[in-house]
Amino acid sequence: MSNFEEFKNKYNDGYRCIYKENTVGTGTTLHLKNFYTEKIHTINTNNQMEIGQIEDFLDQLEKVKKQSGHDCHNL
Repeated sequence: MSNFEEFKNKYNDGYRCIYKENTVGTGTTLHLKNFYTEKIHTINTNNQMEIGQIEDFLDQLEKVKKQSGHDCHNL
């Protein structure tokens, strides 16, 4: 399973991205949290295609959130 698929699955499970860090040499690390279970999950990727897919997914969520006032993760 790709990191992007794992990321989408975690969003469907209720996790939300609380912090994203970009580090030279190690790529992008996404810190996810499920606020209902208080569990934390971390995804790390240095694959530029996956990073682009994840950023696009987050951008689409932000647009939906601005239009509807809530987080709709079933795009």
